[in-house]
Amino acid sequence: MINDVLTAIAKKLSTDTLIKHIDEDWGQLDFYTDNPPVKFPCVLLEIQQIPWLGEGNKVQDGIMNISVTVADMKMSNTSYNAPSAQKIHAAAIWTILENIHKALHGWHPVITTGTPLPDFRSLTRISTRKIKRDDGIRQFEVIYAVHCQDASTVHTHVANPKPKVRIITELQ
Repeated sequence: MINDVLTAIAKKLSTDTLIKHIDEDWGQLDFYTDNPPVKFPCVLLEIQQIPWLGEGNKVQDGIMNISVTVADMKMSNTSYNAPSAQKIHAAAIWTILENIHKALHGWHPVITTGTPLPDFRSLTRISTRKIKRDDGIRQFEVIYAVHCQDASTVHTHVANPKPKVRIITELQ
């Protein structure tokens, strides 16, 4: 389930030509060197947390929080008197953040064949924050959430049962 969600999000964001690197977040931006293992601007995806509540009969409801980190190496002057081409290049991160919101908020993920992911509904943005850094990288974290229901531990009489996971549309 989690891999399907992250893969669908990465595929959706891959159409944005401003983004040079999309990956799962495994700490790439924590390598404090002159050359982190990403191309900038980048988007890093991670499931942040899923608080679960028991609903009985081995079924649980949860809210999946998906972290979308956007980072860029600030190499251009953004002062008021800077040449306009430099300011436009430096402002690309704002366009990327807007594009991500337009692409993901209310979006229903699909698998590579274009078919909607079964039992998965739309994403809802719940927060955005700037991460302060001292290495010249501008970093923002946007959290999207979706209410989900996991019935994967419910046993069936099928020889090779598939996990049953259902994502519910509305957050409560």
